[in-house]
Amino acid sequence: MLNRNLLTSSVSALALATMLALPPALAQETSQPPASQTNETVSEPVQDEATAQVDEKRKTLLEDATRALEETEAAVKALDEGDTQAALDALAVATGKLQSVVARDPDLALAPVDVQLLQRDLLADVETINAAREVIEDLVDDGRLQEARPLMREFASEIVVETTNLPLATYPDALLRATAQIDAGDVETAKRTLATALGTVVVTEETIALPVLRAQLLIDAAEKALGEDEGTAADTDAADSGSTETESADEAAETVEAEPLSPGEYVAAARNQLKIAEALGYGDEDDFEELHENLDELDDKIDAEQDSGGIFDKIGDSFTRLKQRLFD
Repeated sequence: MLNRNLLTSSVSALALATMLALPPALAQETSQPPASQTNETVSEPVQDEATAQVDEKRKTLLEDATRALEETEAAVKALDEGDTQAALDALAVATGKLQSVVARDPDLALAPVDVQLLQRDLLADVETINAAREVIEDLVDDGRLQEARPLMREFASEIVVETTNLPLATYPDALLRATAQIDAGDVETAKRTLATALGTVVVTEETIALPVLRAQLLIDAAEKALGEDEGTAADTDAADSGSTETESADEAAETVEAEPLSPGEYVAAARNQLKIAEALGYGDEDDFEELHENLDELDDKIDAEQDSGGIFDKIGDSFTRLKQRLFD
Protein backbone atom coordinates (compact mmCIF):
# COMPACT_ATOMS: atom_id res chain seq x y z
CA MET A 1 0.00 0.00 0.00
CA LEU A 2 1.21 3.52 -0.66
CA ASN A 3 2.85 5.14 2.34
CA ARG A 4 0.57 8.08 3.06
CA ASN A 5 1.44 9.40 6.50
CA LEU A 6 0.49 12.70 8.13
CA LEU A 7 2.93 15.42 7.09
CA THR A 8 3.26 18.73 8.91
CA SER A 9 5.67 21.62 8.65
CA SER A 10 5.92 25.08 10.15
CA VAL A 11 8.18 28.02 9.53
CA SER A 12 8.65 30.84 12.02
CA ALA A 13 8.95 34.50 11.10
CA LEU A 14 12.63 34.52 12.00
CA ALA A 15 13.32 31.41 9.90
CA LEU A 16 11.47 32.92 6.95
CA ALA A 17 13.39 36.17 7.27
CA THR A 18 16.65 34.21 7.30
CA MET A 19 15.67 32.10 4.27
CA LEU A 20 14.75 35.17 2.27
CA ALA A 21 17.66 37.32 3.48
CA LEU A 22 15.31 40.00 4.80
CA PRO A 23 16.79 42.92 6.76
CA PRO A 24 18.03 41.76 10.21
CA ALA A 25 15.95 44.36 12.00
CA LEU A 26 12.78 42.98 10.44
CA ALA A 27 13.77 39.45 11.38
CA GLN A 28 14.33 40.45 15.02
CA GLU A 29 11.14 42.42 15.30
CA THR A 30 9.02 39.55 13.99
CA SER A 31 10.68 36.56 15.68
CA GLN A 32 7.64 36.34 17.98
CA PRO A 33 4.64 37.10 15.77
CA PRO A 34 1.75 38.80 17.57
CA ALA A 35 -0.60 36.16 16.15
CA SER A 36 1.09 33.38 18.13
CA GLN A 37 -1.15 33.78 21.18
CA THR A 38 -4.36 33.77 19.17
CA ASN A 39 -3.13 30.86 17.06
CA GLU A 40 -2.67 28.91 20.27
CA THR A 41 -6.16 29.91 21.39
CA VAL A 42 -7.74 28.15 18.41
CA SER A 43 -5.12 25.42 17.87
CA GLU A 44 -7.32 22.64 19.24
CA PRO A 45 -10.41 23.45 17.10
CA VAL A 46 -8.13 23.83 14.06
CA GLN A 47 -6.85 20.29 14.58
CA ASP A 48 -10.41 19.09 15.18
CA GLU A 49 -11.42 20.55 11.81
CA ALA A 50 -8.47 18.86 10.10
CA THR A 51 -9.37 15.51 11.64
CA ALA A 52 -13.01 15.94 10.65
CA GLN A 53 -12.03 16.67 7.05
CA VAL A 54 -9.89 13.53 6.83
CA ASP A 55 -12.55 11.39 8.51
CA GLU A 56 -15.13 12.66 6.03
CA LYS A 57 -12.85 11.81 3.11
CA ARG A 58 -12.12 8.35 4.49
CA LYS A 59 -15.83 7.58 4.30
CA THR A 60 -15.60 7.93 0.51
CA LEU A 61 -12.74 5.45 0.08
CA LEU A 62 -13.75 2.37 -1.90
CA GLU A 63 -12.72 -0.88 -0.22
CA ASP A 64 -12.64 -2.86 -3.47
CA ALA A 65 -10.49 -0.23 -5.20
CA THR A 66 -8.12 -0.12 -2.24
CA ARG A 67 -7.82 -3.91 -2.37
CA ALA A 68 -7.10 -3.70 -6.12
CA LEU A 69 -4.21 -1.32 -5.45
CA GLU A 70 -2.82 -3.58 -2.74
CA GLU A 71 -3.03 -6.62 -5.01
CA THR A 72 -1.27 -4.75 -7.82
CA GLU A 73 1.63 -3.98 -5.49
CA ALA A 74 1.61 -7.63 -4.37
CA ALA A 75 1.83 -8.72 -8.04
CA VAL A 76 4.86 -6.49 -8.62
CA LYS A 77 6.56 -7.94 -5.56
CA ALA A 78 5.79 -11.49 -6.70
CA LEU A 79 7.29 -10.81 -10.13
CA ASP A 80 10.43 -9.41 -8.51
CA GLU A 81 10.69 -12.66 -6.55
CA GLY A 82 10.14 -14.77 -9.67
CA ASP A 83 6.75 -16.13 -8.58
CA THR A 84 4.63 -15.61 -11.68
CA GLN A 85 1.71 -17.69 -10.39
CA ALA A 86 1.39 -15.52 -7.27
CA ALA A 87 1.49 -12.45 -9.52
CA LEU A 88 -1.28 -13.85 -11.73
CA ASP A 89 -3.39 -14.69 -8.68
CA ALA A 90 -2.96 -11.16 -7.30
CA LEU A 91 -3.85 -9.58 -10.65
CA ALA A 92 -6.95 -11.78 -10.91
CA VAL A 93 -8.15 -10.49 -7.53
CA ALA A 94 -7.33 -6.88 -8.45
CA THR A 95 -9.15 -7.14 -11.77
CA GLY A 96 -12.21 -8.68 -10.12
CA LYS A 97 -12.34 -5.95 -7.49
CA LEU A 98 -12.21 -3.20 -10.10
CA GLN A 99 -14.90 -4.90 -12.17
CA SER A 100 -17.06 -4.78 -9.06
CA VAL A 101 -16.38 -1.05 -8.63
CA VAL A 102 -17.28 -0.30 -12.25
CA ALA A 103 -20.41 -2.46 -12.10
CA ARG A 104 -21.70 -0.50 -9.11
CA ASP A 105 -21.00 2.91 -10.65
CA PRO A 106 -20.32 2.83 -14.43
CA ASP A 107 -19.89 6.62 -14.57
CA LEU A 108 -17.20 6.73 -11.88
CA ALA A 109 -13.92 8.06 -13.31
CA LEU A 110 -11.73 8.09 -10.20
CA ALA A 111 -11.89 5.47 -7.45
CA PRO A 112 -10.57 6.90 -4.15
CA VAL A 113 -8.20 4.54 -2.36
CA ASP A 114 -6.28 6.61 0.19
CA VAL A 115 -6.30 9.97 1.96
CA GLN A 116 -3.48 12.02 3.44
CA LEU A 117 -3.43 15.19 5.50
CA LEU A 118 -0.65 17.72 4.96
CA GLN A 119 -0.29 20.86 7.02
CA ARG A 120 2.01 23.77 6.24
CA ASP A 121 2.02 26.71 8.60
CA LEU A 122 3.91 29.96 8.16
CA LEU A 123 3.98 31.59 11.61
CA ALA A 124 4.63 35.22 10.80
CA ASP A 125 2.96 38.62 10.92
CA VAL A 126 1.57 40.55 7.97
CA GLU A 127 4.64 42.77 7.59
CA THR A 128 7.05 39.82 7.35
CA ILE A 129 4.79 37.96 4.94
CA ASN A 130 4.46 40.97 2.68
CA ALA A 131 8.24 41.46 2.69
CA ALA A 132 8.72 37.79 1.80
CA ARG A 133 6.12 38.07 -0.93
CA GLU A 134 8.00 40.97 -2.49
CA VAL A 135 11.21 38.93 -2.54
CA ILE A 136 9.46 36.00 -4.24
CA GLU A 137 7.68 38.22 -6.77
CA ASP A 138 10.96 39.96 -7.65
CA LEU A 139 12.63 36.59 -8.25
CA VAL A 140 9.78 35.50 -10.51
CA ASP A 141 9.78 38.81 -12.39
CA ASP A 142 13.52 38.38 -12.97
CA GLY A 143 12.98 34.86 -14.32
CA ARG A 144 14.85 33.26 -11.40
CA LEU A 145 12.19 30.58 -11.01
CA GLN A 146 14.41 27.89 -9.48
CA GLU A 147 15.43 30.30 -6.71
CA ALA A 148 11.79 31.21 -6.09
CA ARG A 149 10.52 27.62 -6.01
CA PRO A 150 11.91 26.52 -2.60
CA LEU A 151 10.74 29.81 -1.07
CA MET A 152 7.25 29.29 -2.47
CA ARG A 153 7.06 25.86 -0.82
CA GLU A 154 7.14 27.52 2.61
CA PHE A 155 4.93 30.45 1.61
CA ALA A 156 1.71 28.86 2.79
CA SER A 157 -0.47 28.40 5.83
CA GLU A 158 -2.91 25.65 4.99
CA ILE A 159 -4.28 22.19 5.49
CA VAL A 160 -4.31 20.09 2.33
CA VAL A 161 -6.41 16.92 2.16
CA GLU A 162 -4.93 14.74 -0.59
CA THR A 163 -6.96 11.87 -1.99
CA THR A 164 -5.28 9.16 -4.08
CA ASN A 165 -7.50 7.71 -6.83
CA LEU A 166 -7.28 4.91 -9.36
CA PRO A 167 -8.18 6.11 -12.90
CA LEU A 168 -10.83 3.63 -14.00
CA ALA A 169 -10.47 4.54 -17.67
CA THR A 170 -6.94 3.10 -17.85
CA TYR A 171 -6.02 1.16 -14.72
CA PRO A 172 -8.15 -2.00 -15.25
CA ASP A 173 -6.91 -2.31 -18.84
CA ALA A 174 -3.32 -2.11 -17.63
CA LEU A 175 -3.93 -5.04 -15.25
CA LEU A 176 -5.37 -7.14 -18.09
CA ARG A 177 -2.46 -6.23 -20.33
CA ALA A 178 0.07 -7.20 -17.64
CA THR A 179 -1.72 -10.52 -17.12
CA ALA A 180 -1.46 -11.32 -20.84
CA GLN A 181 2.21 -10.39 -20.84
CA ILE A 182 2.92 -12.72 -17.92
CA ASP A 183 1.05 -15.55 -19.65
CA ALA A 184 3.23 -14.93 -22.73
CA GLY A 185 6.36 -15.19 -20.59
CA ASP A 186 7.25 -11.52 -21.02
CA VAL A 187 7.74 -10.80 -17.30
CA GLU A 188 9.93 -7.70 -17.71
CA THR A 189 7.34 -6.01 -19.92
CA ALA A 190 4.64 -6.92 -17.38
CA LYS A 191 6.70 -5.29 -14.64
CA ARG A 192 6.95 -2.10 -16.67
CA THR A 193 3.23 -2.16 -17.41
CA LEU A 194 2.36 -2.46 -13.72
CA ALA A 195 4.90 0.19 -12.73
CA THR A 196 3.34 2.55 -15.26
CA ALA A 197 -0.15 1.76 -13.94
CA LEU A 198 0.91 2.52 -10.37
CA GLY A 199 2.41 5.76 -11.61
CA THR A 200 -0.90 6.88 -13.09
CA VAL A 201 -2.75 7.17 -9.78
CA VAL A 202 -4.45 10.55 -9.61
CA VAL A 203 -4.02 12.77 -6.55
CA THR A 204 -6.73 15.37 -5.94
CA GLU A 205 -6.39 18.12 -3.35
CA GLU A 206 -8.73 20.14 -1.17
CA THR A 207 -7.17 23.15 0.53
CA ILE A 208 -8.21 24.81 3.77
CA ALA A 209 -6.48 28.16 4.36
CA LEU A 210 -5.49 28.20 8.03
CA PRO A 211 -5.77 32.00 8.46
CA VAL A 212 -9.35 31.92 7.15
CA LEU A 213 -10.21 28.97 9.40
CA ARG A 214 -8.57 30.67 12.40
CA ALA A 215 -10.46 33.89 11.70
CA GLN A 216 -13.76 32.02 11.69
CA LEU A 217 -12.91 30.20 14.93
CA LEU A 218 -11.86 33.48 16.57
CA ILE A 219 -15.23 35.01 15.69
CA ASP A 220 -16.89 31.94 17.24
CA ALA A 221 -14.82 32.64 20.37
CA ALA A 222 -15.92 36.29 20.33
CA GLU A 223 -19.56 35.24 20.17
CA LYS A 224 -19.04 32.88 23.09
CA ALA A 225 -17.22 35.55 25.09
CA LEU A 226 -20.04 38.03 24.51
CA GLY A 227 -22.54 35.48 25.77
CA GLU A 228 -20.44 34.83 28.86
CA ASP A 229 -20.11 38.57 29.53
CA GLU A 230 -23.88 38.94 29.44
CA GLY A 231 -24.30 35.95 31.71
CA THR A 232 -21.85 37.16 34.34
CA ALA A 233 -23.19 40.72 34.54
CA ALA A 234 -26.11 39.70 36.73
CA ASP A 235 -23.86 37.58 38.93
CA THR A 236 -21.57 40.57 39.48
CA ASP A 237 -24.47 42.79 40.58
CA ALA A 238 -25.61 40.19 43.10
CA ALA A 239 -22.16 39.57 44.59
CA ASP A 240 -21.47 40.58 48.19
CA SER A 241 -19.06 43.52 48.07
CA GLY A 242 -17.79 42.73 51.55
CA SER A 243 -16.57 39.28 50.61
CA THR A 244 -13.27 40.64 49.28
CA GLU A 245 -11.95 41.08 52.82
CA THR A 246 -12.25 37.35 53.49
CA GLU A 247 -10.28 36.24 50.43
CA SER A 248 -7.32 34.08 51.32
CA ALA A 249 -3.83 34.59 49.89
CA ASP A 250 -4.29 31.46 47.76
CA GLU A 251 -7.53 32.77 46.26
CA ALA A 252 -5.86 36.08 45.43
CA ALA A 253 -3.02 34.24 43.75
CA GLU A 254 -5.45 32.50 41.42
CA THR A 255 -6.36 35.88 39.88
CA VAL A 256 -2.81 36.15 38.51
CA GLU A 257 -3.64 33.56 35.84
CA ALA A 258 -3.79 34.85 32.26
CA GLU A 259 -7.10 36.41 31.38
CA PRO A 260 -8.93 35.21 28.27
CA LEU A 261 -9.20 37.62 25.38
CA SER A 262 -12.05 40.09 25.32
CA PRO A 263 -14.65 39.95 22.52
CA GLY A 264 -13.03 42.97 20.88
CA GLU A 265 -9.61 41.34 21.02
CA TYR A 266 -10.95 38.21 19.36
CA VAL A 267 -12.40 40.33 16.56
CA ALA A 268 -9.11 42.20 16.12
CA ALA A 269 -7.25 38.88 15.96
CA ALA A 270 -9.72 37.58 13.36
CA ARG A 271 -9.23 40.71 11.25
CA ASN A 272 -5.45 40.18 11.42
CA GLN A 273 -5.84 36.57 10.24
CA LEU A 274 -7.81 37.77 7.22
CA LYS A 275 -4.98 40.19 6.40
CA ILE A 276 -2.51 37.29 6.67
CA ALA A 277 -4.67 35.23 4.31
CA GLU A 278 -4.64 38.07 1.78
CA ALA A 279 -0.87 38.57 2.14
CA LEU A 280 -0.32 34.86 1.48
CA GLY A 281 -2.37 35.10 -1.71
CA TYR A 282 -5.45 33.15 -0.66
CA GLY A 283 -7.54 35.92 -2.18
CA ASP A 284 -7.33 39.61 -3.00
CA GLU A 285 -8.66 42.69 -1.28
CA ASP A 286 -12.09 42.42 -2.92
CA ASP A 287 -12.53 38.84 -1.66
CA PHE A 288 -12.17 39.95 1.97
CA GLU A 289 -13.97 43.29 1.77
CA GLU A 290 -17.37 41.91 2.83
CA LEU A 291 -15.94 40.23 5.94
CA HIS A 292 -13.98 43.33 6.97
CA GLU A 293 -17.20 45.35 6.75
CA ASN A 294 -18.99 42.74 8.87
CA LEU A 295 -16.24 42.88 11.50
CA ASP A 296 -16.40 46.69 11.57
CA GLU A 297 -20.12 46.41 12.26
CA LEU A 298 -19.47 43.89 15.03
CA ASP A 299 -16.84 46.18 16.57
CA ASP A 300 -19.35 49.04 16.63
CA LYS A 301 -21.89 46.89 18.43
CA ILE A 302 -19.30 45.71 20.97
CA ASP A 303 -18.09 49.27 21.64
CA ALA A 304 -21.65 50.54 22.07
CA GLU A 305 -22.57 47.48 24.16
CA GLN A 306 -25.44 46.84 21.80
CA ASP A 307 -27.20 43.56 21.15
CA SER A 308 -25.17 41.73 18.50
CA GLY A 309 -28.45 40.68 16.88
CA GLY A 310 -27.96 38.63 13.75
CA ILE A 311 -24.47 39.90 13.00
CA PHE A 312 -22.84 36.54 13.75
CA ASP A 313 -25.15 34.78 11.31
CA LYS A 314 -24.29 37.45 8.76
CA ILE A 315 -20.56 36.89 9.36
CA GLY A 316 -21.02 33.12 9.07
CA ASP A 317 -22.70 33.55 5.68
CA SER A 318 -19.83 35.79 4.57
CA PHE A 319 -17.28 33.14 5.52
CA THR A 320 -19.24 30.55 3.56
CA ARG A 321 -19.28 32.75 0.46
CA LEU A 322 -15.57 33.52 0.85
CA LYS A 323 -14.59 29.85 0.99
CA GLN A 324 -16.81 29.08 -1.98
CA ARG A 325 -15.11 31.80 -4.02
CA LEU A 326 -11.59 30.79 -3.06
CA PHE A 327 -11.67 27.01 -2.85
CA ASP A 328 -14.74 25.44 -4.48
